[in-house]
Amino acid sequence: MTTPDNELARIRERMLAPLLASPPTDRAQRWLSATEADGGWGDVNYAGQSTTSWEPAEHLRRLHDLTQAWWAPKSKLHGDAKLLAATSQALDCWLTKDPRRPWWWDCIGAPRSVSMILLMLDEQLSPHQRRKGVDILKRAKLGATGQNLVWQAEVTARRAVLQRDPGLLRRAFSLIASEIKVSGDEGIQADMSFHQHGACLYSHGYGAGFAVDNARLAALTAGTASSYPAEKIEILARYILDGSQWLAHGPQSDFAAEGREITRPRQTAAYLAKAATYMLELPTGREAEFQELVRRIQGTSTRSLEGNRHFWASDTMVHHRPGWYMSARFYSARTLNTDGLSGCDEGQLSHYLAEGTTCIMRHGNEYRDLFPVWDWQRIPGTTVALLPHTPGEPRRKGENAFAGGASDGRVGVAAVQLKRGRLRARKAWFFFDDVVACIGTDIRCDADVSVVTTLNQCRLNGEVTIGPDRKVLPAEGTHTRRTRWVHHDGIAYVFPESTTVQISNRSATGSWQRISKQRPATPVTQNVFTLGIEHGQMPAGAAYEYLVFPGASPDRVAALAASPVVRVLASSATVQAALHQATATLGAVFHEAGEFGAQGWHVGVDRACTLIVRENRVALSDPTAGTGTVVLEVGRPGAPTRQLTVALPSGLRAGASVVAGLD
Repeated sequence: MTTPDNELARIRERMLAPLLASPPTDRAQRWLSATEADGGWGDVNYAGQSTTSWEPAEHLRRLHDLTQAWWAPKSKLHGDAKLLAATSQALDCWLTKDPRRPWWWDCIGAPRSVSMILLMLDEQLSPHQRRKGVDILKRAKLGATGQNLVWQAEVTARRAVLQRDPGLLRRAFSLIASEIKVSGDEGIQADMSFHQHGACLYSHGYGAGFAVDNARLAALTAGTASSYPAEKIEILARYILDGSQWLAHGPQSDFAAEGREITRPRQTAAYLAKAATYMLELPTGREAEFQELVRRIQGTSTRSLEGNRHFWASDTMVHHRPGWYMSARFYSARTLNTDGLSGCDEGQLSHYLAEGTTCIMRHGNEYRDLFPVWDWQRIPGTTVALLPHTPGEPRRKGENAFAGGASDGRVGVAAVQLKRGRLRARKAWFFFDDVVACIGTDIRCDADVSVVTTLNQCRLNGEVTIGPDRKVLPAEGTHTRRTRWVHHDGIAYVFPESTTVQISNRSATGSWQRISKQRPATPVTQNVFTLGIEHGQMPAGAAYEYLVFPGASPDRVAALAASPVVRVLASSATVQAALHQATATLGAVFHEAGEFGAQGWHVGVDRACTLIVRENRVALSDPTAGTGTVVLEVGRPGAPTRQLTVALPSGLRAGASVVAGLD
């Protein structure tokens, strides 16, 4: 029979289990030899007040090493009396100094670190240490949302173990499980993306911690009175498999889903393997998918994700094919473009992170740690009015409701009516089987500034070849002229009509401090490939059309340019449409009610919508997230015209796609 005391002991054992392996004995000996008389370290700045890398936290990291080296049974210092005395003194030093830093470190960061130290020492704690330590843990007050709540409630669960309080333990875990829900607030969205700090896409920021911590805690509590309900485990499985992994290409995360964490080095999606490993300890019915996810992150899988997903709650579309990934990220009056500085001074230059951003990946190194040297007014995919000075706070909501897309799970179309200050543009992406067609129309700006659409800005990797004469751009070179195609790093950019582009393959220098004030000012230099279309000063009705072929070889590009597989059927301020000729797949964006006809096709709608026709089905949505119905008329070559009325989803699914048959 399980008693409350037995359950507390069982939970404590599971909480500490990850610390059994690889005790940091070498580091512990180094910290031990450097401790001062009061138990502190002379090189730690206990008065530091930076946010992301709070200096006093170094004391807690060293104290954790000392404690783990003493506690872990496999440590060669296990049970060492001298080490225990030094550890206790270092704990007293922290409890006496009690450094404080408002918000995250005070309410989450420091309590999380202290809680594990107290759990390891437990019976060795003096009454004073236990009382003072518990006081620090109580600063993790329950009342936040999303991942912040998960962190605070886990600290509360650890406090419950220390205080031998089974009721508090169950309350803490119940609160964590209650946050695994689908809502329109912060946390998991109906499309399985993740929001934090408002309607801000954070699947690879706060959402990464949410996935790993909840999977870990669900496994930790399995079989106890605090175990997660089955419906919570099902939502968590959907969030990881149907959401987060789709916003990554193997182990590399999509930079547009990282929020302000894009300004931190070494951001990846490797956390998904850890989350999946925990989920494999739980009854999900999706074990094969989690196993494949682990292999994909570890690079041992021979199977890529394949399909198209529209994250309507986050104004993002992603497209997976064997060997490549491409996404489009934008924002609307319903969503935020990025996170604010929030006192962290991260994201100093992130203002244009959702102005039609595209992330194109094949091998995953395309953008890795490139951000210190980026030209942040030329983020891939964006259309931007170039300003001499960066505006203030980067975080903002869109000024238009029109931002969305339609997906049938295999292919999709996305679009946004971009409005920022005095710039206007209508941007659309058509995600077909082997190619993505990008169309921009009605690009206008009545301010006396230049406007540019950037096709890519990524790490330079190999030659840059320019067609039709297959000219290789020399190192540190630039090129501005009319061209039909450009090839770099296994990706071809093809222009249906000869287009004036600006290309460069130059080294660029910056620093992490440039984008996050608390990061090092050490110069960072990278070789960068940039490709863009200049629309000139004060454009009035400018446009662009280009096709992206990831995985195309230089030898194949000329043929693709000579006989394009995609034909643009409409490109105006009211309708944009493209046809993938080999598969007879048609995508269309109607910015208002209307119709168009070309090449045997005729499509008409009674309201603004996005749609894609493939085989005998149509997927459509309202990009303004409106409700009601769409009256649609579709005429295909060799088939009778079909009229149908499609009911649009509502509530949390407003803006999602509806698939209807055309037979």
